[in-house]
Amino acid sequence: MAEFFLNVADTLFDLISMSETGYEWLDKFIEQSSNALLYVAFFGLLIFVLLNKNLRKHERTEDRYIFAECILMLCSLLLNILYNRSWYIHQRWADYLVFTMPTVVELFYMLTIMQWMVFVDYCLYRSRDHIRRRYKHAVIPILIVEAADAIQSFTAYGMNGAMDTMLVFIGVLYYCRFFVELLYIITAVRLVTIHEKESREPAFLRLDAFIIPFVLGCFFRYYSVPLMVLGIILTYLAVIKRDRYLDPETGFFNRDYLDFLGRYRDRKKYDGGNGILIEATGHREEMAALLNELKPADSDVFILDNDRFLLLSESLKDSAVKMAVMIITGETENSENPYTPVITSVSRKKDESAGMFFKRLSDFGGACEGGPDGAGDVARNGAAL
Repeated sequence: MAEFFLNVADTLFDLISMSETGYEWLDKFIEQSSNALLYVAFFGLLIFVLLNKNLRKHERTEDRYIFAECILMLCSLLLNILYNRSWYIHQRWADYLVFTMPTVVELFYMLTIMQWMVFVDYCLYRSRDHIRRRYKHAVIPILIVEAADAIQSFTAYGMNGAMDTMLVFIGVLYYCRFFVELLYIITAVRLVTIHEKESREPAFLRLDAFIIPFVLGCFFRYYSVPLMVLGIILTYLAVIKRDRYLDPETGFFNRDYLDFLGRYRDRKKYDGGNGILIEATGHREEMAALLNELKPADSDVFILDNDRFLLLSESLKDSAVKMAVMIITGETENSENPYTPVITSVSRKKDESAGMFFKRLSDFGGACEGGPDGAGDVARNGAAL
């Protein structure tokens, strides 16, 4: 019995590390299925990019990140296909390709995982400055590992028996790649986990959507690139669910997201925060630009109608609300095209759930109903609460 389990463990290790089991029929199936999946992944990803308008134009930051990942994956898939075909070509350049192609493929693969990690961070915190500061040295481990692999490939090329002397070095490089890729994946998981604990808003990123394909790809190398493609598509599909809640012109959240956020916070037992309702009749673009510039870091801007906006924040207290109203009013009255928006601040009632509060904000007209006990206190254009 012990010998049986040892044989099973040895077979699993060979399957994970080399995708070889010693069983001819199984190894043949792995080889043929992985080759077929390369073509499926290549054309599937190409069609996915061409059919997705936002991804194809890649004007938004998150679309640019995923578009770059798709290009890296398409190059990696094409190189894998050429690498598999090179075994049937007997010219010298094909022999050289056999030695150098794995290094290039692994470089694209590791860069894609790193780029994906950066994409996850941006989707959560939406700060390009934060991305530049945090990940400016993230590529260094990849460059070190791939430079060592390139040296090994060039040294082994054309030298009979050289591979035998470099087996240990090749094994070390394999595990170095594995741990670097796993480090990037763990970093992304931690980012999502921490965000879910600290933020009161949904991240639109399901951990299982990308963790399962990526981790399986790290272990089962024959299927690594197609699994990576699957992980990228699932990640992006999870994120573009957010697009239904965005106004295409301003980039602000729409009224539907306010309703969705209310249900989400009720489910998580969160409160509703405070809101500032702004009506800038005939000045939609000017007010959108102003709010985009002045809004606090921990707040969200909603567009409820053509020229009606909501600034929602957890940290806006009474004094901060009055200051925000004064700043917005001052900026609009001193602009090139002066105007005076109608601004109303509203607080959640003591017995009001987040969903009920957001419904009141969404209705807009009921936001001015208040009382002396603070259950919906109102401030208009800088008036005291």
